[in-house]
Amino acid sequence: MGRLYPRSLLRRIIKRNSKQCNISKRADVLIYLNYILFLEELLKRSNIEARQAGDKKLRQRHIERVAKNTLQKFRG
Repeated sequence: MGRLYPRSLLRRIIKRNSKQCNISKRADVLIYLNYILFLEELLKRSNIEARQAGDKKLRQRHIERVAKNTLQKFRG
């Protein structure tokens, strides 16, 4: 089975953005999983917002309406 995400690219991004922090070798896996959970939650809430607005399609405005609250939830 192949890799599910570009691990080397993700590790480079993490190292570049966390210059002062020491990060373990497998932290990229946890960061990726947290990212996937965030996207699932964002899509779920956006879909609910679209249904409440009476739309059948998910649009950018629905995602923008729920993005702030979802980001606050995942901030930690």
